[in-house]
Amino acid sequence: MPIIPELYSPYYEPNGYEVSQRMDNFYLEVITHNQTGWAEADLDSRFEANDQSVWSEIYGAQTPVRHKQYTFNRIKRTVNVIDGYQRRNRKSIIVNPVENADQQTADQFTKIIMWAVNREQMLETISTSFRDGALITGMNLLHLWMDYREDPVNGNLKLDNCAYNSFIIDPFFRKPDLSDCMGIWKRTYMTHTECQSMMPEFKKDIGEVSSYDARDGKFQYMPENYAYDKRRLLAYDEYWYRDYRTQKLLVDVETGETFEWKVDDKEKLDMFLRQYPQITLVTQEIPTVKLAIRIQNRVVYHGPNPAGSDSYPFVPMLGYFNPQLPYYPHRIQGMVRSLRDAQYLYNRRRVIELDILESQINSGWKYKENALVNPADVWNLTGQGKGLAVKEEAQMTDVEQIQPPQVPPSMIQLSELLAKEVEQISGVNEELLGSAVDDKAGVLSMLRQGAGLTTQQIFFDQLDATQKRLGNLMIEYIQLNFTPGKIARILEDQEPSQQFYSKTFGKYDCVVEDGLNTSTQKQMQFAQMLQLRETGVPITTQDLLEAATIQNKTDIVKNAVAQEQKQMQMQQKQAEMQLAELQSRIGLADARAVADQGLGVERMSRVEENRALAHERMAQAQHDQYASILDLAKAMKELQGIDLEQIHKVVQIANDLKAQQMAEQAHEQTLEQAKSSVDRDVNNNNPAQAAVSTQGAI
Repeated sequence: MPIIPELYSPYYEPNGYEVSQRMDNFYLEVITHNQTGWAEADLDSRFEANDQSVWSEIYGAQTPVRHKQYTFNRIKRTVNVIDGYQRRNRKSIIVNPVENADQQTADQFTKIIMWAVNREQMLETISTSFRDGALITGMNLLHLWMDYREDPVNGNLKLDNCAYNSFIIDPFFRKPDLSDCMGIWKRTYMTHTECQSMMPEFKKDIGEVSSYDARDGKFQYMPENYAYDKRRLLAYDEYWYRDYRTQKLLVDVETGETFEWKVDDKEKLDMFLRQYPQITLVTQEIPTVKLAIRIQNRVVYHGPNPAGSDSYPFVPMLGYFNPQLPYYPHRIQGMVRSLRDAQYLYNRRRVIELDILESQINSGWKYKENALVNPADVWNLTGQGKGLAVKEEAQMTDVEQIQPPQVPPSMIQLSELLAKEVEQISGVNEELLGSAVDDKAGVLSMLRQGAGLTTQQIFFDQLDATQKRLGNLMIEYIQLNFTPGKIARILEDQEPSQQFYSKTFGKYDCVVEDGLNTSTQKQMQFAQMLQLRETGVPITTQDLLEAATIQNKTDIVKNAVAQEQKQMQMQQKQAEMQLAELQSRIGLADARAVADQGLGVERMSRVEENRALAHERMAQAQHDQYASILDLAKAMKELQGIDLEQIHKVVQIANDLKAQQMAEQAHEQTLEQAKSSVDRDVNNNNPAQAAVSTQGAI
C-alpha cells in the first residue's frame, strides 16, 4: 500500500475510466484460475484450522443427521514442527562483497537493512508468510513499500504479508521473481482516515467516496466479504501491471560504465555530452511496472512505481511450485494439500471406533414374554446397582443379556496405520515430532532427524531464495529513496561510500546472503568474531568484548584487558627464563664443541710428533746398525792377533747377551699386552677379570 509522494501527484486521474476498464479486463481474464486456486487454498486453511464443516463439502454427507462429529487434527502439529524449526533458526539478510568489491559499502548496506528489519519486525512477517503461504496455502506475497508519513523526504521501508485471498495474479507466471508476470491486483479494506493518511494529496477526493458500495462481488474469499459489517471500510485496490518505458542510457566507451539520464532537460543533456565526448547516448525501451490505485470506484493515481523501481514490489513466498502443470490449483501447493485425505480418513476411522465402543456399554436384553415383573425395566437399566425383577415361575434362563461383539485388534491397528500416513506423506518423522519411544542410539536419532528435515528442504530453500530476492529489492529501494543524510544517521555519523549509490553495485559487486539471526548488526558481528576465534583466527579479547552487547561493558573490557596484560607479562617472563636457559644450554654446547675441537687439534699435533719421533727412531736405529757394523769391523781387525779359542769364547758371550736381550723384549711385550687387557676390563666394569689379567701378567 504505497504512499504517493508529492513528486507523483501529477499522475492523478480524476475520472480514470480507461484505467478502471483495464483493471476490470484483467480481472475477467484471470479470475477463473484464481478462484480455483482460492477454493483449494481455502480448504487447506480450514483443514489446518480444524474446521469440522469441511468434511461434508469435500466428501459428502458421511454421518447421520445430528450425529456427533469429532476432529482429531494431526495436520496442525505437522505444520507447527516445520514452522517452529524455521522460527528457531531464523536467518538475517546480509550483504557480502563479490571477490574484490567494496567491503565498506557491503557493510553499510548490511547495517541499513538490519536497521530496517529490526525496526519493522520484518523477520516475524517473513515467518508468518512462510507458515500461511509455503506450508498451508502454497503462496503468499511479501509486499515491500515506502511509507512517507514519518519521513516525507526519504520514507521508511515497510513489509506486509499479503494472504492468498487478498490478491489476484497472472496465473501463467513461471519465474519466482515475477519478471514474466503480466499483472497483480491487491485489495485492502481501510477506513476513510487511513486512506487519507496513506494518500494525503487526495484527502478531499477520498472524503467524497462513499463506503456503502464497497461490495462489488470481487475477492469473495476475503473475510470482509463474509457478511461482516464493513460499511465504514473502503476497498483500497492496487493494480500493478507490466509495461515499457523509454530509457536514456549514457555509456562510457572507455570504461564500459553505464548511467541512466533521468533529467528531462535536453539542453543539459547536450551540454553534458559535449563536455564528455567519450560518453554516448543509447535510447531504448526497457520493461517497467506501473501502478493504478483505485479507492472504491474512483482512480486516484496512475503512474510509475512511487518507489522509483522498475520491478514489482512483491516477493512470492512459495511452497511447492511446478509451473509446467496446466492446472493452476495444482501448480501451487502447500504441505497441507497432500495431507487432507489422510486426515479425513484418520478422523472418520476414529469416530467409527468411538461409536462401536459406546454401543458396547448397553447392548440390550433378550427375555421371554411375561417373564418380567415389569417389562419396562429393561429400558431403565442405566447406571450402577440396578436390578431386574423376574416372576416366580420364570426360569433364570428366560432373561439374558445380549453380549456385544468384540472389537477386533485389527481395527485399532488400522487407525494407527492411518495416523502414520500423515507422517509418511509429510516426511515429518517421530524424531522431529518429539514422540519417538524406541531406544535408538542418540546418533541414530540425530540421523533420523536430519533425514526428516531433508524431506522438507524444498521449503527452506524457497524461503532462502525469497529472503535473497527481498534483500536485493531492499538495496534498490534504499539507493533510490534514502538520502546521504539519512544514511549517515543510520550509520552513526558515517558517510556513505563512493559506490553506495552506484546502480551496478547491487548487480555485480555484492551478493545478498542469509546470515545469523541477531537483534542488531553488532550482535551479528560478535557472533561472527566468536566463530572465527573458535576456528583459530587471532582475535583479541578486547575486540571481542567491544563487539559484545552487554551491560557495564567499559569495566568488563578494562578488567579483561588488565587480566590479559598480567597473563601476558607472566608468559613473557616465563618465555624469557626459558630463553635464558636455552641460551645457557647453547653456550655449554658451544664450549664443549670448542673443547672437543681443541682436543682434536692436540691429538692431530701429537700424530705429527709421533710421526717425527718414529722417523727419528728409525734414523737412530739405522745409525746404530751402521755403528754395530763398524764395531764389528774393528773387532775383526782386532781378532787378527787373537787365537781361535778366544774368538770362540767371545762369540759365545755375544750370543748369550743377544738371547738375554730377546728375553727382556718378550717380557716387555707381555707386560704391554696385560696392561691393555687390564685397561679394557676396567673400562668394561669387570674388575675381577682385570685382577686375573694382572696376575697372569705377573
